[in-house]
Amino acid sequence: MSDIKKELKELEEIMHSTDEDREQKFEKKFLYIREHYTSEKDNEAIYNFTLNGYKQINNELENMTRYLELQNQIKSVKEIIPVSYIARNYFGKSAAWLQQRLYGYKVRGKVYTLNEKDIKTLNLALQDISKKIGSLTIAL
Repeated sequence: MSDIKKELKELEEIMHSTDEDREQKFEKKFLYIREHYTSEKDNEAIYNFTLNGYKQINNELENMTRYLELQNQIKSVKEIIPVSYIARNYFGKSAAWLQQRLYGYKVRGKVYTLNEKDIKTLNLALQDISKKIGSLTIAL
């Protein structure tokens, strides 16, 4: 690995760290890179690093937007239909499992959300429940 790539990897590790002094570490590393890596090849590596960072941020924003849209869509449904019913009957899982994915809870250090297959299953569940409720009538 070239020196600039190594330095940029270290910079990225600082960005993702949880240290209280990460901002100072980041600034120090950034200034060091800017001072010591000035060739055209270095500038291209820095440009690509920055561009990839923006793409990663964009992907995270898209995921967050999807998550917020999902939250808004299921907000009213949660009051009508118990999450435990959907989890048990359509996913074969516990209510806690489904809630972890609906709310994006962190479990064992990883954030879990609904994947595309889970969203399709949830949509099918809601449609099925809607049909069941729609076909229900009380005889007099």
